[in-house]
Amino acid sequence: MKKSLVMVLVFLLLLSGCGEDDPRKVVAFGDSNTRGSNWQFRDYPKAEKWVNLLQTSLQGQYKINNAGIGGETTEDARFRFRKDVLDKQPAYLFIMFGTNDAAILAKGLPRVSKKRFKENLYYFVKESRRRGIEPILMTCLPIVEGSGDNIFYYARYRAASFEKYGGARKWHDSYNDVTRETARELDVPLIDNWKNIVKKAGGATDEKLIHSGFIDPSGNHLTPKGARIIFEGINESKVIKTS
Repeated sequence: MKKSLVMVLVFLLLLSGCGEDDPRKVVAFGDSNTRGSNWQFRDYPKAEKWVNLLQTSLQGQYKINNAGIGGETTEDARFRFRKDVLDKQPAYLFIMFGTNDAAILAKGLPRVSKKRFKENLYYFVKESRRRGIEPILMTCLPIVEGSGDNIFYYARYRAASFEKYGGARKWHDSYNDVTRETARELDVPLIDNWKNIVKKAGGATDEKLIHSGFIDPSGNHLTPKGARIIFEGINESKVIKTS
């Protein structure tokens, strides 16, 4: 009787161990360019979001949670950081913010100042590391400014608000500079999406960026071609250990 009971217990233990080979977790934490919020109304294939391309390439070694929310700044994201990141206990965390932080709205002020933007990035990095999560910082894509007629960035944001900064594209890249600086100071891996896209496009001008097809008519969202550049940057960096 005792022998039979022991055998049953061993069998149950073996069964319970079957779940231990579940994929490790990765969280992609960001705004609409992480979520792929424009995919549905642009009728882009869902499989071509950069998060989904990464999931496919990892072939079950990691389970990726897309924690991007369209329109969010780092200030917004702090309120959900515990629930959407820390409580998930991922092995790796991609952090991609800045496009909405840099947007200049009322009174000529950005939604989030560069000082506060940096404080928020520090918070994400330090809190994740405290829990054994490996953070990876990512810059945002270059803006297609446009003329203000119908499409591209200046159709929705006043060009005059960015004049003293040398235009919206230069202003947005100054937020990327904060991300780059944070990566250096905290010794965090960096995927420089802005530089990768500009290099592939052949330059940081409206003409080059439009011709590349990496950015959609909003002027600040990815296309599938642009998403592939993000994915390739991650893949080539080898920041995720697969063995």
